[in-house]
Amino acid sequence: MMNRRLFLALAGSLPLGAAPFAKPIGINLYTVRTSLAKDPEGTYKALRSLGIQELEVRPNQLEEHGRFIRQNALKPVHMFLDSAVITGDWEGSLAMQRAMAKRMNLPGPKADAPRPTLADMAQLAKQFDIERLGISYLLPGERADAIRHINRATDELAKLGLGFYYHNHAWEFDASNGERFLDRLHKEADPRVKLELDLFWATIGGDDPVRLMETWKGRVASLHMKDVATNAPRQKTEMSIPPTAFKEIGAGILDWPRILSAAAKAGVEHYLIEQDYTEGDPIDSVRRSIAFLKKVDVRG
Repeated sequence: MMNRRLFLALAGSLPLGAAPFAKPIGINLYTVRTSLAKDPEGTYKALRSLGIQELEVRPNQLEEHGRFIRQNALKPVHMFLDSAVITGDWEGSLAMQRAMAKRMNLPGPKADAPRPTLADMAQLAKQFDIERLGISYLLPGERADAIRHINRATDELAKLGLGFYYHNHAWEFDASNGERFLDRLHKEADPRVKLELDLFWATIGGDDPVRLMETWKGRVASLHMKDVATNAPRQKTEMSIPPTAFKEIGAGILDWPRILSAAAKAGVEHYLIEQDYTEGDPIDSVRRSIAFLKKVDVRG
C-alpha cells in the first residue's frame, strides 16, 4: 500500500524527499497568559481543541490549574523555575519579576512570595510526570557562577529521576567580553544539561538556529517556536525589542522546512509554540501558528 508521504509527493503536494510535520505540538503557557488570567478553564479547553498536546509550565500554573490540565489530557513536559531556586539570588529575582510584570501590565510578586527549594520544585514536577526542570533567564549578577549552579542542580535532579534544561535569550550570544556564554555552557556544563533553543532569540542574537542544533545535536530537548519580523533588530539585549518583532510561525523570515528538518536530525523531543507578544487574541495567534505547522513540509 502506498504510504501518505509517497502519495503526496507523487500528487505534487510535497516535493520529493519531504514529509508533513507530524510531531506533537506543545505550547509554553506564557503565550496565553492573558487568556489564563481571565478564563483558565476555557483556555485549556481551547488549547486542546486546537490540537495542543504538550505544555511548558511554571509552578503556579500547576498549583492553580492542575485540574484543568488533567481534564483536558494535556501533558506538562517541562517546567520553568525562577533562577534563584538554583542560584539563591532571590532579591534580584523578585526585582526582575516586578520589572517584567510592570512591562507586561501584570501583577507583580509579593514581597513575602515563597522561596522554594529545588527539592520542593522537583516534588511538584513529579506529581505531573514532568521530564525536566529548567531556567528561562539568568540575571546579570548570576551569570559568572551560573554553570557551577547548573551542574549542581543537574546532579541533584538526576538523583530524583528528573532532567535539567537551559533556555536561551539573546545575551548568551554576546562575545564582547570574550567567549559567548552559550559556547561555555556547551563546553563546561554537565553533558546531561539539555538546551531549549529559542529560535527567535538565537536569530536576534545573530546566530543560525540550524548551526546551533548541529553543535548541540543530541542535547536539544525542545524548541521555542515563533517567527521573526523582517525588520526585527539584531542585538544582544532583550528588553528593548519591539513587540512587532514577534510573529506567528510562518509569518516571518525563518526557513521552517530547513529548521524542522535540522531539528529532526538533532533529536529534538518537544516542539513548543511560544509567542512573547501577540496582536489581538492569543488563542487566535496559536491557531495561526498551528495551521502553518500542519501544512509545512519537512525535508528528508
